[in-house]
Amino acid sequence: MTTLNEQVMAEVRADLASFADTHSRLDLEANGAAWTRQGTSYEAAFLQSAGTGYPDVQLNGAKKTWPAFLASDEMANLKALAESIYFSCSDDNDKYIEPRAKTEDSDEGGNQARKVIADLLSDLPHGATRVVFLRGAAGAGKTVALRQMAHRQAEAYVNHKANFLYLYIDAQARYLARLDDAVALVLQDLNARFTYRALATLTKHRLVVPIIDGFDELLGAGGGGEAVDALTQFLARLGGRGATIASARSTYFDFGQIRTSADRFRGSEASFAIVPVELQPWTKCEMCAYLEKGNQFQRLGAASPSDALEDLERTFSGNGTAKLFSTPFFLAAAVEVASEPTGPDETARPIRRIIDSFVRREVGKFLNAKDQPILTEENHWRFLRMVAEEMWWQERRELDKASVDTIAELFADEVGMTGTDLRAFISRASSYAFLATQSGSSNANGPRMLAFSHEYYYAFFVARFLAEELAKDRDVAGLLGRTQVSPTVAAEFAEHVDEEGMAYLASVLDALADRHVPVPTRETNRGNAGALYAALLCRHERIPDLRLIDASFTGSDFRSTVQQNVHVEKCDFVDTDFRGANWSFKTARKTTFGGLIVDVSTTKLSGLRLEIGTDLYGLTHRAGRTEYDPVRMAAICEELGMAVPPPDGPAQPQYSEQAEETIELLHKLLQVSERMYYLSDGILKQRGISTNPSWWHLENLLRTHGLLEDKKTQKSGPEGQLRRLAYPPRIIAEGEGRTTNPALREFWQAIRGL
Repeated sequence: MTTLNEQVMAEVRADLASFADTHSRLDLEANGAAWTRQGTSYEAAFLQSAGTGYPDVQLNGAKKTWPAFLASDEMANLKALAESIYFSCSDDNDKYIEPRAKTEDSDEGGNQARKVIADLLSDLPHGATRVVFLRGAAGAGKTVALRQMAHRQAEAYVNHKANFLYLYIDAQARYLARLDDAVALVLQDLNARFTYRALATLTKHRLVVPIIDGFDELLGAGGGGEAVDALTQFLARLGGRGATIASARSTYFDFGQIRTSADRFRGSEASFAIVPVELQPWTKCEMCAYLEKGNQFQRLGAASPSDALEDLERTFSGNGTAKLFSTPFFLAAAVEVASEPTGPDETARPIRRIIDSFVRREVGKFLNAKDQPILTEENHWRFLRMVAEEMWWQERRELDKASVDTIAELFADEVGMTGTDLRAFISRASSYAFLATQSGSSNANGPRMLAFSHEYYYAFFVARFLAEELAKDRDVAGLLGRTQVSPTVAAEFAEHVDEEGMAYLASVLDALADRHVPVPTRETNRGNAGALYAALLCRHERIPDLRLIDASFTGSDFRSTVQQNVHVEKCDFVDTDFRGANWSFKTARKTTFGGLIVDVSTTKLSGLRLEIGTDLYGLTHRAGRTEYDPVRMAAICEELGMAVPPPDGPAQPQYSEQAEETIELLHKLLQVSERMYYLSDGILKQRGISTNPSWWHLENLLRTHGLLEDKKTQKSGPEGQLRRLAYPPRIIAEGEGRTTNPALREFWQAIRGL
């Protein structure tokens, strides 16, 4: 017998309801509960626990703690789930090399990715759900590493050496606006005995850690709307407990999106603490370890792995070859290509050589009854481009088999294929080496889904399609308003344009500048145009008559680029990196610049005449600090070569030494708050904020002007009181300049008065 307070009773009810049959009756009393699950009725007694708050449970003669009860065969049946995960994530075991990773603030070279993540999960923050944000370029091995983590953890769970599971959720190739769509599909494929509703329950009790692979594609780097809200609502169900892992290729992600969404659902307590983790490139040691797996170096005719690596580097010589081999995908593909009797075309760049080699294989596989090739190499290329084009227009990275067969029929008609050749091609079109059944996207009752077997293959073909459409100067109004252009697609787009020459580049740039931007898809269209523009500008200096029209450059990297006489119109430059850049502008109409990252000693942006607070919002310099004060910004602009009219209104007083110290501490607080919705005493101390002599002044100012709020809880917890900023960090920082918010205006005036 036990006594439960109202808060625990409410949580117990919510936990049981997430497992109970929909619309079934749930009876809950202080001493027990009765519910129906999958048509079976259960009754359990509650017993006094050892101080965890939740009761122990007596069910079918066995006594269990609350987490053990939720994991039991009668509820989630996590042992059966572990067995399913073990087999579903068992691929790539024989040649797997554990990658290194490190947290953003680590000065070390990195540790095993699995250990780095495990350490973060073993030390969860008080009152916040830990979100581990694993970042790495396409081909860096994120997917394989995450699937291996899930596989090994499932094995440990089955052998009673672990008390939680990783649930791998593949969101890379899907156009899903909702997180629950992806989760529901995975749970169905794993024959899980619980639904999406119960996943939050298992996560908050640290029984399951969801892994969302392809986080940036699910949410969208330009502002995810419904998808961001779906994630926020999932975090809200966790009540500031548990952990989740997300992966992304994008180096830039605006974490403020999640904060803004959480503010809209303030009553739901979507508390989170984001920790970025960077997957590190392979070193020579790891490359050689990979070549030693299965004696792959011997396939290449080398005496040792190091000799094989040197041979590969010579075979694929060119700019960036060493960097490419530091990614598992390219090294594995290079081994395959170099093992071929004909060898790669040494005049092409590495990814082209790899695809050329694989296409030649397909020529030899697609044979008719006379053992003659059904298609030429050129026609194989055309078909794969058509598949990528259809994926682009459908706004998804996977197609069902019927769609691929339809594309094959259309293609066969184009090339005049008939008779037995036609039947042979269509029957095998969906078994292309470049296409693979999408993990977690098929089930016994659903269609077989096919996707390009790697992001690079999709990027290669869809980038060629986009470039060719733009170069033909067709009506491309709807072309860029589909799905988001990934960094890999943008890079391949620029590579292809570069291969075609300067006239081709000029045609593509003209098409981008002259395109019509439909209102319904304006945001996506402008973001994609910005991504393609940026990729091209980073490869070509001093482009004649450069026009940048109606594009959004959010997080673009223009470091060390040189452009002259640039005309920009209806563009937005947000958090754009211009360090080391030298640009001269001819005109800049209806264009805004916000949070530009500059270095006064290396950045030159001449020809710009901007009004602070209207065209220019914030300049980031000095170790990441963003200036919004008009006087300071004007001084920086002058050093950058920009013309800035003097600010209107009376001159603001200069900051005192105490004010400067307070502002420095404020920016440190804002940086931490970007990734943590609630801040505990422990976090403030750990980050050196509350131990700073200026903290007393800053905290007093924040509270006086209503910018810092305490979270109302029954007890403060092991790390002390929780508090949150009443406004998003960026809004508070921007208040240093011009703001219509009285609280923010008075707060900054008070700082000036210190």
